[in-house]
Amino acid sequence: MKPLILSTTVFLAALAVTAASLSAMGAARPEQAYRHYIDALFRADPDQALSVIVGRPDQIGFIRTFITCLAASNDFRQKYTAAYGQNEWEKFGRDEPEAGVPAFNLPDKIPLSTYRSLLKRQPVPSGREYVVFQENGTMRIVQRDGQWYLQAGSLGFTGRASQYEILTAVLREYQTRIGAPGETPSGLRVAMKQALRRTGQW
Repeated sequence: MKPLILSTTVFLAALAVTAASLSAMGAARPEQAYRHYIDALFRADPDQALSVIVGRPDQIGFIRTFITCLAASNDFRQKYTAAYGQNEWEKFGRDEPEAGVPAFNLPDKIPLSTYRSLLKRQPVPSGREYVVFQENGTMRIVQRDGQWYLQAGSLGFTGRASQYEILTAVLREYQTRIGAPGETPSGLRVAMKQALRRTGQW
């Protein structure tokens, strides 16, 4: 457990240094802001995403934390499936009663088909704003000083930043164990699920 605590502490310290995101630059047109954001989400690039988002500091901080976690999950998944195969990866999303651990669905990369479908959507005018209708609500695109931005509160992000900070630290810690001598996919998977439960966040 000590390595996990150490890596979590190091990660949180680094997060504090980068918490102040780059200033949002916006886009010349609403559709450019929307596509820029969707592309950033697909690539799991928090800086690119936040360059076209405005909102309260806590909203901006949470979005950075979530997308950073998504990037860490993508990296973990890629290395895990390369070492052990897709079938072993899918076992994260299943209960493992013999080991006493429940299913855990890690944040996952947006499928290419979904990404392409999202890019085809067009912002439509709504008063002084533009909106994009989504399955989980309406995304708002607003103008500030001649540039267009997505409104953070309309993007549908939920949860607590602390959850995703901890999950990112755990993902990075256990990624270093993938493929190590004597490490098995089931052993690593069970240990990781147990570590997440011990944090009290998941």
